[in-house]
Amino acid sequence: MLETYGFLTVVPLLIMLLLVIITNKVFESILISTMLVYILNDGIHFITGFTDSVYEVFAEGTYPWILLMLTLFGALINVLMASGGISAFKAFATRYIKSERSSLVFTWILGMVLFIDDYINNLGIGPTVREITDKYKVPREQLGFAVCCTGTPVCAMVPLTAFAVFVFGVMQDSGISGADAGMLSEYIKVIPFMFYPMIIILVSLLLAVGVLPRVGPFKRYYRELKEGSYSLSDSEAASMEEAEDIFEGKPEDAKLLDFALPVVLLVGVMLATSDLVLSVIIGLAAAFALYIPRKKMSVTKYFEHFFSGVNDMVYILIIVLMTFVFVRGLNAIGFSEYVIEMISPVLSGGAIPVLTFVTVGVIAFLGVDYWAVMLLIAPVSIPLALQFGVCAYLTVGAFVSGSVFGGTACFFAEQILMCSQAVQRPPLRVALGGLPYSIFAFALTAVLYLVTGFAL
Repeated sequence: MLETYGFLTVVPLLIMLLLVIITNKVFESILISTMLVYILNDGIHFITGFTDSVYEVFAEGTYPWILLMLTLFGALINVLMASGGISAFKAFATRYIKSERSSLVFTWILGMVLFIDDYINNLGIGPTVREITDKYKVPREQLGFAVCCTGTPVCAMVPLTAFAVFVFGVMQDSGISGADAGMLSEYIKVIPFMFYPMIIILVSLLLAVGVLPRVGPFKRYYRELKEGSYSLSDSEAASMEEAEDIFEGKPEDAKLLDFALPVVLLVGVMLATSDLVLSVIIGLAAAFALYIPRKKMSVTKYFEHFFSGVNDMVYILIIVLMTFVFVRGLNAIGFSEYVIEMISPVLSGGAIPVLTFVTVGVIAFLGVDYWAVMLLIAPVSIPLALQFGVCAYLTVGAFVSGSVFGGTACFFAEQILMCSQAVQRPPLRVALGGLPYSIFAFALTAVLYLVTGFAL
């Protein structure tokens, strides 16, 4: 593959990025670039290659799991909204939130508290706080970025999450951690070297309290809010229908219990079992048991709201599917191998951590799933780090940081897509709004890896 395609493996990505910038349309840009990838790989049989990849994506475990999780979360959020539980939580929070700054700090605190899973964070916080931040004229795009910065970055730094389990598995496969090593003790050694998650979480807080200035799109969105011209274009509005409060009862009928009990049970089951699917199902079951006997809603209404929430996730599911198919096509024409071949000759000595971070960050930013990027780069970077006497835990922290950067910056990464759905703004607007801050954190992180790589 490498001899056949070489630099051509990068061309579909460049075309996709160019199309997105020109058209502001994510799905159409990914679709065109995906067709180009399969034309390169399969020639006149590209339709067959494309459909085969769709079948393969569905046959593997990752996308069906995402499909299940997003539909269940969509259903739960819609049911909670219909019960008045989210309205009650908003009313409760509003007692303590009196300004734009406090609304963003409250959002940041929620993100730090809901550390157990980035799906819970990315999909749950937006619908909970967006009307509060709307009241204080915070652009939805900044809210989406704030949520994204405390999703995967926080989960990466907590040794009790699925992310930590995955990274520990990579560490064992790479020979850093023995078969009998404890996950908690080993993972804690990596956390001090997760520079990007630390920095982007801090950046999000400093932006919330006003220490960092609003630049780029955020500055424009704030100006538009003040001028009354803040709205979606026709093309953006067509793919992002504005969600409204669907609670039909009186304000006094909205009870905090209707929000708190299902969510507390969900988080509690997740902590106890580490099974997110089971946790959300328990949350839905708790909502059913709580609402139906009290006549908050009928069984028919419950399932109407359930399936309405599922329907809300269709757009994001299609984008995620196309992304998986696109990345599968890229791998088929040798994209990952080409990139690794290009950077392997310069992976030496103290430069290993910074080059690992930059390589993983760029590949993840270009849309390759962050789990896959870590699996691709770890077998190259970790043995080299051990060979040159560079701290292996620093190198692990470097590829974790790079993968987290991709999730918080790529406009069609799962994390950005979930946050954009939660705040009801197109993913491109959310990603571009936060990009200056992500790039700042990326550059500062690279400097830190360069310094510590040679120092350690």
